[in-house]
Amino acid sequence: MLSRVADALFWMSRYLERSEHIARLLDVYFHLELDLHGVMGGAHELQWTSLATILQQRVPATRTDGRPAHAALTDLLTFDAENPGSILSSVTRARANARSIRGRINATVWKELNKLYWQISDPATIAQARESPHEFFQAVERGSHLVQGVCDATLTHDEGWQFIQLGKYIERADKTLRILDVQYHLLHGLTDHTDPSLSNLQWAGVLRSCQAFEAYQKLYVGRVEPERVVEFLLLHAHFPRSVRFALEAVSSALQTIEGTGPGGKADRILGRVLGDLRYGEIGEILAGDLHVFLTGLLDRCSRASLVVQDQYSLR
Repeated sequence: MLSRVADALFWMSRYLERSEHIARLLDVYFHLELDLHGVMGGAHELQWTSLATILQQRVPATRTDGRPAHAALTDLLTFDAENPGSILSSVTRARANARSIRGRINATVWKELNKLYWQISDPATIAQARESPHEFFQAVERGSHLVQGVCDATLTHDEGWQFIQLGKYIERADKTLRILDVQYHLLHGLTDHTDPSLSNLQWAGVLRSCQAFEAYQKLYVGRVEPERVVEFLLLHAHFPRSVRFALEAVSSALQTIEGTGPGGKADRILGRVLGDLRYGEIGEILAGDLHVFLTGLLDRCSRASLVVQDQYSLR
């Protein structure tokens, strides 16, 4: 496969997955703001700081028009075309990559991605979203699911499709790790001083940030326990948004692309990471420094991603 085509498929998928994560996080935090405002004093402001940290953004200062910092952050992450970490920029870049290889994807994939782009670019939609953003964020999530579903259902599962999987699951593992790292550090410090119902609400928000709340509830009925949340999002073998599942999918895609020969450097890095996740015990992980463990995983995943990008000339 031409590296230009592999590059476009990889980044089309990765940017689309990124837009979905940003939309879901903003939607979850929007509802947490409504639930926590006036109940926990300034603690809800920490939530927005943590969101900026997860997405590697800086919280804007309060604007001269009097709007709070979290409103400015929402604008920055949603509609700012100059911000490469916004929803609009991510979908725009996904569309640009798809457009460059229209001959390698089919008309249905292009139609759904193009429809999502024009929907979120519409001035009337943007104006309405600034007043009530929930429907906008839901539209982005639905659009991402539609494109991913059409890719899986209508594209040949050949080498090109494997690059789509690489982009999607590398991005997914990265975001889940960042959510766990930032939120565990924040909420673990608040749990001992917070009403149990509010702690439950906040940890449920962590699960919803990864679209995991209902799946978690089916496995663990009752109160949302921080240790179980970490275990579910980090180690669960069959939940499609856990770190382990995502990295298993990345490893599988790489092995298919590379064929039956010896695995490359990226595959060896991922193999060591997956060994930690397959055989790790949550008690042992939490007994140590979770932040060090998670940042170590992030670093190795980042190195594996860079090796893949270099090996296949993915910019």
